[in-house]
Amino acid sequence: MSHPGKLIVIEGPDHVGRTLHARLLSARLKANGIATHTIGLARSELMGVLVKSHTADIHQLNWRTRSLLYATDLHDQIMHEAAPLLNAGFVVIADRYTLTPMIREQVRGGDGKWITSLYSNVPTPDAMVILHAGPRRLLNRIMFGERLEALNHFEAGMDLALSTSITSSFLQYQRMLRQAFQSEGQKAGATLIPTRLTVERVHDKIWESVRPVVAEMLQPIGDSNP
Repeated sequence: MSHPGKLIVIEGPDHVGRTLHARLLSARLKANGIATHTIGLARSELMGVLVKSHTADIHQLNWRTRSLLYATDLHDQIMHEAAPLLNAGFVVIADRYTLTPMIREQVRGGDGKWITSLYSNVPTPDAMVILHAGPRRLLNRIMFGERLEALNHFEAGMDLALSTSITSSFLQYQRMLRQAFQSEGQKAGATLIPTRLTVERVHDKIWESVRPVVAEMLQPIGDSNP
């Protein structure tokens, strides 16, 4: 589907810095005269509140039902937000798109081809960035932020019976996710960026990946160098 706008996708596991870098990218694009809008998992008017308020219950459902819920959420955002704005020339930034719901269910035994088919008619990203970090680094970020209690059963992969320890399960589960993101990212031609670097360096690498896609949309602002 051709449209004057651009779709930029930032994927990766929880605690890797996706939302922060989506905000930084949006701010830089706006500073260069480009209108932006951000979408993401569980953010639609139709399903967002339901998914966020019943996360624990939804995680108890089977992979097929969860896949349908997240697909409905994303399709609603595309229909009512992303598609009209792409047609209006906006840059739409997706803080997670189709890879996350597919990978999370695939490692749980879900049918990847069936899940992918749920998104067969969504806009194709003009650029995709996958942020990644080692499992231990992700766990340290949670512990450093004194939010270990926020580590939930599903996020730690406890439903996969990897370990009786939630931290050990988390490390094993995140290794599985990292391998899956890297594999699927390579197939999709995504740019893989490690977040062990400083926030500024990670942002610069994201900008290096995105800038060619939006180059014709950038507006000169004084003598500044975009």
